[in-house]
Amino acid sequence: MKSIKKITALLLAVLCLSSFAACSSDGSASVDEDLQIEDGEDVAVATATVKVANVSGKDATALLVRKNGSNEWSQNILSQEYLHDDMAVEVTYSPADSNVYDLRLVFEDGTYKDYEGVDFGTGEAMLYLGEE
Repeated sequence: MKSIKKITALLLAVLCLSSFAACSSDGSASVDEDLQIEDGEDVAVATATVKVANVSGKDATALLVRKNGSNEWSQNILSQEYLHDDMAVEVTYSPADSNVYDLRLVFEDGTYKDYEGVDFGTGEAMLYLGEE
């Protein structure tokens, strides 16, 4: 029974380490290959959620995210085809030392709007993209 708990905890840790990649539409995730868990070691994994609402006045086809200051955007993290105006989606992430992210909302017409330095706080918050 303890082995099942450890395997479950390890799988959860791997999913959380990939942060937003685990939420990508193709299910891909990257994992740190140096991660080593010793036999009998407890694994604690913390996750938080934030709700992101589209109040831009336009329907969006993609939501991309990156740690603030990073150069690389994630893949589309929407689990649906559209994030319509006045709709919200829940995003799960691994809280870290810095919970400040950049978000990119991509619209149906191919244009996009970046939201830089968005503080996710400790989770359970609602963010409104499109309010000025």
